[in-house]
Amino acid sequence: MVEKDTQLSTLDVGELDLFVQSMEPWPIEAIGNQAWLDWHIRLQKLNQQAVLEASTMQEELTKEILISYGKLPILVHEAICIQVWRSKIYPKILKSEIPLANTFGIYMVLYHEAATVGLLETVLFHEDGAQCISEVIIDLLHYSIEQLTSLVAILNDGYLGSETKNTEGESILEELERQKRCLQFDISMRCISIVRYLAEHIESTGVGASLSTNIYKTHDLPSLLCHLIQLQPWRKFDDKGNLLMFNYGRWSKPTSEESSQLHRTEAQLWLCFRQLLLEPRLTHYYTIEECRRAAFCSLEAKISDLMLDQIPPLGDLKMFLCRLAVGDFSSLHNRANGTKNPGCTLIEVVPQIKENYLKEVRKRSKAISKAQMKNFQMDGSDESRNMAKKLLESYTSDAALALDSGGAKCAKCGDKASKKCSRCKTEWYCGRECQVQQWPKHKDICDQFANLCV
Repeated sequence: MVEKDTQLSTLDVGELDLFVQSMEPWPIEAIGNQAWLDWHIRLQKLNQQAVLEASTMQEELTKEILISYGKLPILVHEAICIQVWRSKIYPKILKSEIPLANTFGIYMVLYHEAATVGLLETVLFHEDGAQCISEVIIDLLHYSIEQLTSLVAILNDGYLGSETKNTEGESILEELERQKRCLQFDISMRCISIVRYLAEHIESTGVGASLSTNIYKTHDLPSLLCHLIQLQPWRKFDDKGNLLMFNYGRWSKPTSEESSQLHRTEAQLWLCFRQLLLEPRLTHYYTIEECRRAAFCSLEAKISDLMLDQIPPLGDLKMFLCRLAVGDFSSLHNRANGTKNPGCTLIEVVPQIKENYLKEVRKRSKAISKAQMKNFQMDGSDESRNMAKKLLESYTSDAALALDSGGAKCAKCGDKASKKCSRCKTEWYCGRECQVQQWPKHKDICDQFANLCV
């Protein structure tokens, strides 16, 4: 948690109001151009400001202004826009005959999605945030569940063991793919919180029936959450056997206090799982057949007394799982599923944003990728240097560091850092020894930033 500092701020009230008023959905073909870059910087600052307000217990003006102007749905459009760009345009850019000189431009677009999801994660904690996006909430639910499915896929692909791989001598394409996987992991972890908030606000959104249908019948979200709890994506071990925890976008060694506490992501998973199994709508939409019953009951032993001390509501979930283990719930759910829900008529809300973006790029992906290549070349011109400097300032400002659990962390060991790389100004170290050890991994990106900005 960041200590309260009234002086630490990204935007004043006037800038905040202006930035929010200017928000609008962007077409995919605009990604990477100068106007879009300015929008990316504004979005990044909005995200930083929202997190600072939430973490320092200030009045959450960013959330209030976004809701008052009705701009939260635009963030859902942005996240899905970059998702479609990542699946349809990005692969074409990688196959282009014009080689990329560096990864900075592409990384910026990929990071745009992470910043958007980060802002959504912050503002959707509140019920009025979920109400504001009611018209696109099914689109956001589909997007978030797709990210959780991608999380399972990259975990099964050995992502948690990739820390030990040597990145020295990577090609541009290999570096991009590594960065893309890291951002995909970060986005997916944030979507765990978003799914939890949507599940908690089912009744207040006005589309509870459609949300429930998608959560229970279309996607079987309880089983997906159960699988993620078993996989424990918030923790891994380095090549020396040291435990690392994922916090605020980076892996670091937990302190003794952190080791004794339930990890933030683990808590979100458990609370979401509890919400879905104890939700009154469950009996109308979900059948706990034998396979699901066995998977859910296997989690009962994981709810320890230490967990219950930290999150007492999990006691209700433990009791439910105990009853599930000794009883047969299948007949109850089959009877409930066979009756009509109150209201009789159901008009289901379906996601449309992704399909609209896919129509936008259909048969045009190659032409769009070719036109966008010039936006990502970073050719060393005065325009590209100025743009790179503006972006780096937004990424490495004091406000940006405040997002990282209280300040800069050493890129090598994860301890609190006070020294910044004097050449590129983007990476921090606790001392000379860690900087020297990290240099083989940092050299390529340091060269890129130095060439762009000097």
